[in-house]
Amino acid sequence: MSTAGLGGRTGLVWRVVLVVLALGQVVSPLLVSALGGGAFTTSDRAGEPPIVPAGYAFSIWGLVEVLCLAYAVWALVTRSPGQQLRDRLARPLSVVFAGFTAWLVAAEVEPVWSTVAVFVVMLIGLLTALNIAVRHRAEITGWHRAPRALLWSMLGVYTGWSSVAIWVNLTTALTESGAPIDGPAGVTGQIAILAGATATAVALLWRTSGLLSYGLAVVWALVAVVIATADAQQPVLSVIAAAALLLVAAATTWFRLRRPVVA
Repeated sequence: MSTAGLGGRTGLVWRVVLVVLALGQVVSPLLVSALGGGAFTTSDRAGEPPIVPAGYAFSIWGLVEVLCLAYAVWALVTRSPGQQLRDRLARPLSVVFAGFTAWLVAAEVEPVWSTVAVFVVMLIGLLTALNIAVRHRAEITGWHRAPRALLWSMLGVYTGWSSVAIWVNLTTALTESGAPIDGPAGVTGQIAILAGATATAVALLWRTSGLLSYGLAVVWALVAVVIATADAQQPVLSVIAAAALLLVAAATTWFRLRRPVVA
């Protein structure tokens, strides 16, 4: 068998795996709920740090799951140009999709720090896939409009939400380990977390030339942080979160104007 043929079959296997894992992202939350789990992933839990986004914001996971499944099915069934690129993307995305289910399992088994570790692996996979796409953006520009928008939307929304959520997950783990959530120490620590999330967002906006779907996902998360901190009567954190929101919105606009726009 030729190298090209072997590579094609390997790519097909990866794309099939990607569809299976994308389905797993949709089904696994339902299974966890049916088995009586999901306490850690329930929104608006009592005792959470104020900077955990308001509960409604977590509905974005539904959009993420739909986008991932739609992209995975498209990547499997179509024969349009870009198959080699889709095969390359399937590898890190498979890690991400598998990580999502692993994160739900970790939340049931040991939710304090194992969830953070899984999220780190997921974010590495997302950054790898995003970097591949950015380096091949000229090729992606030649795709039809619908799959092009689907790819950038999936990568942007998933990475945008995750790049904030990983910091929030870290805050929750620290709180579960005994760190304060109020008083000078608690507020200072959460300001540092917000600064880290904002710096991450700005860096990725620079790397992606202001990818709109990424910026919107981060803005979605930060709006929910502003609401949550206001509800918790933490005005300092609300002001900091609002400033982070404005900075991300400004950075998205700036990088889209200053550099070639990805999508």
